[in-house]
Amino acid sequence: MKAFITGISGFVGSYLCEKLLQEGYQVSGISRRVELKKNKISFHSCEINDKQTLKQILEKYKPDEIYHLAGPAFIPFSYNNPFLVYDILVNGTLTLYEAVRELGLDCKILYVGSADVYGNGEGNGFEEERVLHPNNPYAGGKACADLISEQYAKTYGLQIMRARPFNHTGPEQNDSFVCSNFAKQIASMEIEGKNEINVGNINVSRDFLDVRDVVNAYHLIMQKGTQGEVYNVCSGKATKISEILDWLFYYSNINDSKINVDPAKLRSIDAPIRFGNNQKLLTTGWIPKYDLKDTMRDMLYYWRGVNDEINK
Repeated sequence: MKAFITGISGFVGSYLCEKLLQEGYQVSGISRRVELKKNKISFHSCEINDKQTLKQILEKYKPDEIYHLAGPAFIPFSYNNPFLVYDILVNGTLTLYEAVRELGLDCKILYVGSADVYGNGEGNGFEEERVLHPNNPYAGGKACADLISEQYAKTYGLQIMRARPFNHTGPEQNDSFVCSNFAKQIASMEIEGKNEINVGNINVSRDFLDVRDVVNAYHLIMQKGTQGEVYNVCSGKATKISEILDWLFYYSNINDSKINVDPAKLRSIDAPIRFGNNQKLLTTGWIPKYDLKDTMRDMLYYWRGVNDEINK
């Protein structure tokens, strides 16, 4: 089996690549700039909107499965760059589907969207049938591409399935994201002998999964999902950000920590609670393997390792 990943060098893409290699796949993929430095893969530097180059790569490789992950993932970036974000998320998705359609490829496609398309939470787990209410440019772009995916499955018969992941985290995640940012700060605090950490709103609750459980879900949806259908990828429960911070301090050697709220880390729109219903995903046989508390431990160890390398 041959798998093709758009955004292969990203946080999730690199984990998915490793998962598929372990499953015995031949793996290829594209990324805008950064090469994924892994053996046994065929890497190509290509913009998702570069249709001609993308078609050449796909025609040569002829994948059995395409995992579409390409696109910016940091929501604050989208506020100041809406045109760019929409161009990559929406036109990039169209470019990929048109390339597949024009080449007549017989392959499955997983569109990886976002639970941000649901909008603010109301204390109930979002189900896939929920009307979409995106409230930022990133979510808007993901919602558009989500609908395009459904339309191409119905109109042209492309074998597209859709995933809507909620928050996911793990070692090697960019420190722009909350869990990784906390872990990085705490690892540095241990070295510097400090006890103050800067945070945003830690009283909100989100649905978190370990990235390794997420890529397992993507693979299972590809194997057992239904064409045109959408699947929430989530734990089915909300975890308070303050609890995540407590776990990280539990694994640290810091006592009497002091928490500073940084106004720059606060968002103007920040739902108190948001989580998903994962019953549909469970029908694929997916079962999460990683406890979130253990994920926080692994993240702290990762950032300690990064600091060790810097200080050598």
